[in-house]
Amino acid sequence: MKITFLGTSHGITEKNQFCSSALISTGGKHYLVDAGAPVLTLLKNHDIPLTDVAGVFITHSHHDHYLGLVTLTQQINEFRQFEGVSFPVYVPDEEDFRAMFQFLFGKPKFFGRLKYRVYGSHTDPHGDPARRVSAVIFDDGNLKVTAIPVDHYKNAHAFLLEAEGKRVVFTGDLMADMPDYPKVITETDVDLVVTEGAHTRLNKPEVMALLRSSRTGKLIISHRYDQANTDGMVAELVAYTKDKFETVLAYDGMVCEL
Repeated sequence: MKITFLGTSHGITEKNQFCSSALISTGGKHYLVDAGAPVLTLLKNHDIPLTDVAGVFITHSHHDHYLGLVTLTQQINEFRQFEGVSFPVYVPDEEDFRAMFQFLFGKPKFFGRLKYRVYGSHTDPHGDPARRVSAVIFDDGNLKVTAIPVDHYKNAHAFLLEAEGKRVVFTGDLMADMPDYPKVITETDVDLVVTEGAHTRLNKPEVMALLRSSRTGKLIISHRYDQANTDGMVAELVAYTKDKFETVLAYDGMVCEL
């Protein structure tokens, strides 16, 4: 499994840094976790054929995680050169994405070559109906994706990706101080955790202790906001966790192979 970080920035435009998107390559196919702008350009820059893209998974409907879908959807649906390109796009709710279709095509209905699917939140069938629970939303025999509820925004989710015997968690954006840090990371073994560095000060003692409790081989900080987490603050976290696992700061174009 190879992960290429196409965009590692947060919601405010930064120089030489694009919004959140990560490319997962496994079994001869490619998948996207989040699709911040300009994801289509970035796929082209990395010579990824759209015919080899097998799925897109959006963690939550904040603009810096999905606005790249505007160009991607418009071009694939409208230009003849993209005939034969078709893959599912998993979005967490309908409202924002139907508004996108209204803007692009004058109608809110999902249609066209890309197969938009709303995975939403799953409620506990055996308990409190208001309780959101994890659920498998995708499994093509090559990659399995489990959506894990987090509290950053309505219907926000982390994703557990499983392929080639590896387990990777993308936390997506979390609440300040990470009270919604997915328990799967601290209760089971995973090969890699990709978490965010915008909404929490990563050198706070309680945050460092939480991240250090991760049962992972490696921790990558993406969705960077360098004014909130300076190099020195990140260095404190790196030093605090180095006896358990490697912690690194992602950058656009970085590749991680598992």
